[in-house]
Amino acid sequence: QSVMVRPWRPEVPWPDSITAWVVGPGLAGPDVPSAMRETVIRLWRESPEPVIADASALDWIKDLADPATAMRVITPHPGEAARLLGLNAKAVQSDRPTAVRALSARNGNAWVVLKGHQSLVGQREGALTVNPSGNAGLAQGGSGDLLAGLMGGLLAQPALQADPGRAVRYAVWRHGAAADRLAATRPGWT
Repeated sequence: QSVMVRPWRPEVPWPDSITAWVVGPGLAGPDVPSAMRETVIRLWRESPEPVIADASALDWIKDLADPATAMRVITPHPGEAARLLGLNAKAVQSDRPTAVRALSARNGNAWVVLKGHQSLVGQREGALTVNPSGNAGLAQGGSGDLLAGLMGGLLAQPALQADPGRAVRYAVWRHGAAADRLAATRPGWT
């Protein structure tokens, strides 16, 4: 089976072959139709497939504590996490584990990837993973979109859905490792 990416448009029905959703990247701006927001909320609450929410979608699914029992992931950077928690970024950064747990609890025990130096991966309860890969080059627009896409590509594979935490942790590590490799081979990169 091949991975296919399909941009969403209201007039085009979804195929039955969808195995994961990545929502949020590229959706910033005042011209995003309200139907898009409503669709993202419905997917978060009802889709049996994994849903990875990043960027603008984080605000749309904020505090939806009862998503479907399927896999859910949110990928905020510290500023987004602060906004979602009603704090400032300094407060989030001063207690990142508590921020991860609070975000997961507010979003139906979703997996949380709190991006930044040594990104944290975890849920409301259980172990938290500190990611050792990555560097300051990832602190640029679009980097998180790549992470969300990589995660979506992994979680779209039914075999990897059996251990979603492992797939999420691997995506975070792989994303950072790619940045480390780039930083070692060229001084500036996009």
